[in-house]
Amino acid sequence: MIDIYKLEKKFSSDFMLKIDGLHIEKGERVALIGANGSGKSTLLKILAGIIKPDRGTVTVNAESKGYQPQEPYIFRGSTEKNIRLALHGSENIDGLISDCLLENLKDKSAALLSGGEKQRMCLARMLAGRYSLLLLDEPFSAADVDICTVLERLLVKKTVENSSTLIFSTHLPSQALNVATKVLIMNNGTVAEYSDVSALKQPESEFGKKFIGSWRL
Repeated sequence: MIDIYKLEKKFSSDFMLKIDGLHIEKGERVALIGANGSGKSTLLKILAGIIKPDRGTVTVNAESKGYQPQEPYIFRGSTEKNIRLALHGSENIDGLISDCLLENLKDKSAALLSGGEKQRMCLARMLAGRYSLLLLDEPFSAADVDICTVLERLLVKKTVENSSTLIFSTHLPSQALNVATKVLIMNNGTVAEYSDVSALKQPESEFGKKFIGSWRL
């Protein structure tokens, strides 16, 4: 599905994303974790094709890609209109609106939604597109705990139904455990560890042990 080889992307004298090799199978749900500035957002943008690496190759075998940045992108019009922009085939738009807890907001101008509401709208738009690859950057960072739990379950359900591959960044240990099948631990632009999500409880790398220990699982 995704193969990365000898990837390098330099942004400053202090930071370079450098991944010697990485393979992600179709259907995996991968949580990107690491400190701020470790390269999670940069990797997602490279996979989305928004920025190009300086060196190396990135092969993404996906029929379609959906990318959601940390700051939700809003189009003019209502919440429902924003979601319909990505509608694929016979996807039930009313069902998605309900599943994302947006029923009372579907006629509201998207520009007037709160941060958490915008994230829910963008998630509905991503799911409406039925993309084979979903790239989500901190998709639920503005959601409260109860809503976050609902959205996590929905995301797992839809990715399984659509046979989609999911790669998402998160700072929430519970979210990684609830959603992901794999965890990719990043340290200053490099991959410290890539393994089953069970690694969150028993990381193998020294950095993973130190970083995950600070999460207090």
